[in-house]
Amino acid sequence: MQNLANFFIRIQTFELRIVTVKELKTRVKEDENKKAYSLAHETHYYDSFTYKNELRVLKDLALVDLLTLDDPRIKREIEQLKKLNDRFKLFWTHFQRNHSSFETVYPRNYVFAVQLQYLFIVKNLQSDYTDIFIGEQFVEDLSDSVKLREKFLTELIYDLTEILNPKETFEEWKAKQEKEASERTTENEIDEKQLIKEFNTEAGIPIFYEQIIGEYLQLMKPYFSDADYSQLVVLIKSHVTPEARLVFKGNGNQLADAFKQLYEANLIIGCKKSDLEKWIAKRFLYATGNAPKEYTEGWLSAVISTDTKFCKSPILQISIKEGVPVITPAKRNKKNSTNW
Repeated sequence: MQNLANFFIRIQTFELRIVTVKELKTRVKEDENKKAYSLAHETHYYDSFTYKNELRVLKDLALVDLLTLDDPRIKREIEQLKKLNDRFKLFWTHFQRNHSSFETVYPRNYVFAVQLQYLFIVKNLQSDYTDIFIGEQFVEDLSDSVKLREKFLTELIYDLTEILNPKETFEEWKAKQEKEASERTTENEIDEKQLIKEFNTEAGIPIFYEQIIGEYLQLMKPYFSDADYSQLVVLIKSHVTPEARLVFKGNGNQLADAFKQLYEANLIIGCKKSDLEKWIAKRFLYATGNAPKEYTEGWLSAVISTDTKFCKSPILQISIKEGVPVITPAKRNKKNSTNW
């Protein structure tokens, strides 16, 4: 089980690099020779995706190790993997409490504030009394690095769960329906289209309250390209998953908050919050610049399933007028406003 052990250790180890502010090429006015943290080498943007590929290979090798076990032992390993996944979720709770989209410089004890050293192995971490520069790039790199680790851990859990509990194929489900129908009557033919409609390939799909779909989609239109918006309409109205994830042009927590508000107003039904988080992670990316970023279930859980941090710049607000829910664009907060 050495491959599994290597995977466990690697995704829980953060190797901070001590560089100078000059090497970071930051726009912040700071002493160029001042020490600073860097974690860029442990993101998927660094050195032709070396780190991402390393994690992928380790995950695949860990899966090979686990496939040699019998079902009861695989179940026990899944429980251990889930405990580690919960630790990532706890990190995101601390991260959201200490994150701001408008901060360019963070306190020197930032790493301790997000409790990274308690949850994981952190190499080269300096004392919180050390005068070391922590900028927004480090915080974003930390976020990206944790997302990568969580992504491959989640994939491993899903792979193992699928092996233990394979999903029923449409053909298997159809045969079962036909058998049950033949036992009831031999006169009625099976409606193929109806069968396909009834076959639920993914339990817990969010269902949007029909009366607000038009308002919601109109409000979301500026945040998607024309091509992605067309697919968003089909996704919301017909539950057809797009071939590629749709890119939301804004901060990640704005889209997450929009879905959270709809859910808590009972305008999204048919799923639990955890189902909604999985649904979003599989279908959306977000981008404030040129490179779209991925959601992870743990990151989304910290926004949707907890009240750790409220979105400071929501894109919508929900009100009730004469017993009818109404969705309107939220008033935008300005940077450095007292509302922040």
